[in-house]
Amino acid sequence: MAHALPLTKLAGLLIKTLSKPLSKRIKHDFSRFEVTQRFLIGLGQTSHQVTSRMTIWSAGYQVRTIPRLEEEKALKQGAELVGESVVFLVSGGWVVYEYQQSVEKSQAKDDAKRKQAKAERQALQAQLTKLEERIMVLEQAANKEPIPSIRNLNNGIVDVDDDVNKSKSWWSRIWGG
Repeated sequence: MAHALPLTKLAGLLIKTLSKPLSKRIKHDFSRFEVTQRFLIGLGQTSHQVTSRMTIWSAGYQVRTIPRLEEEKALKQGAELVGESVVFLVSGGWVVYEYQQSVEKSQAKDDAKRKQAKAERQALQAQLTKLEERIMVLEQAANKEPIPSIRNLNNGIVDVDDDVNKSKSWWSRIWGG
């Protein structure tokens, strides 16, 4: 069986690839306006504070003070964080979409299996009903006409044999003559 080209996987790869230039464009556009620059600087400073604290804590030291970044470095770090967030959100959204698709396919397969099992049960039930009807018909027919039992047949045979055996002598019964 030939497998189909995974178009959804290729589409996801294309979307993820296109999200990288989109994130660069967003970083560039955010850096141009003063309102968004202040947002990016604040985001860059917060990111610097969090990463510095985590690094110092992981080394086993206590954090006393963390110096602020220069505005240009904070702007650059904030823009990088926004760009990476865009790529992450696009990729995460695509993963959720693929998961939903696989759940729907799985449910469709389960529904098909349930329908097939139900159809098989119904067919077997119909056959069972037909067989029960045939048994009832046969029982009714058997009750109307008595069937000679094996005992009666055996008695008849024995009686015939006894009649034949009584007419012969004991010598002929032994030697068959």
